[in-house]
Amino acid sequence: MSIRFTKLSATGNDFILFDNRAGLFRGDEEQLFRTLCTRRVAIGADGILLIEAPRAKRMEHSAGQQAPSAMLHAPSFAMRYFNRDGRESEMCGNGARAAAYYACRRHLAPAEMQFEVSGDLYHAVVTGNKVRLRMQKPRNLNLTPHAGLDDAGMEEGGFVNTGVPHYVLFVRDIDQVDAAKLGMKYRHHPAFQPAGTNVNFVAVDSPSKLHLRTYERGVEEETLACGTGAVASAVLAHLKKHMPFPIHLITRGGGLTVYGDDKLETLELEGEVRLVYHGEFDLKNFT
Repeated sequence: MSIRFTKLSATGNDFILFDNRAGLFRGDEEQLFRTLCTRRVAIGADGILLIEAPRAKRMEHSAGQQAPSAMLHAPSFAMRYFNRDGRESEMCGNGARAAAYYACRRHLAPAEMQFEVSGDLYHAVVTGNKVRLRMQKPRNLNLTPHAGLDDAGMEEGGFVNTGVPHYVLFVRDIDQVDAAKLGMKYRHHPAFQPAGTNVNFVAVDSPSKLHLRTYERGVEEETLACGTGAVASAVLAHLKKHMPFPIHLITRGGGLTVYGDDKLETLELEGEVRLVYHGEFDLKNFT
């Protein structure tokens, strides 16, 4: 069986996207997804995106957010995200931006759209190759998680869930951070069990700019960017460093901007998305 896919990159996070509206994948293909994401022996990616039919024609808007009237319309599609380890995750900010870009390019959704991820409703606007995504209100905010920080040159920023859990550390020199070693250390720290956490290393560059490196749970290494990590880092920089929104973040994959308000009622993530190529593979070669 020949299966078509699209490869996308959202500020350095790369994804394999399948139009799964016909239900080809159930979501329990952990081994296949893990194999497809393996670099140098398969397509290679940070994760898998499935575009599916929306679960309902109409959803109630999430509590606590002010939405434009366009958000009262039915969602255009549902997105599911699977990390490089083949396991489904609750959310991926850059993945959601990539899915919105694809849906707009393929005329599955208008340029201003809403779609479902893990039962939550997201609003996105596609303008050229930029996608601005309205995030859910942050949860489980903890400015002092006390994860036993004992590494020189670092300051504990805090913990927050911006769709997935994130631990933020402020550092003096972003280039000197051993993101792989320290990321794994805090990703598995007892303070964040049983789910574990993503780990972000953040350096303040100016009153409105941060440098960001992220160790991603499920990918189990540093990625070139992380959308939910950018939002988490901006939220904690706003609270701990008194940085005003919008906050610009420089990642190794490019730039991201987080817009927000002082009460954190509305948070939006903006950055570029690139459609890298369309392709197909023979399923029998991977099973």
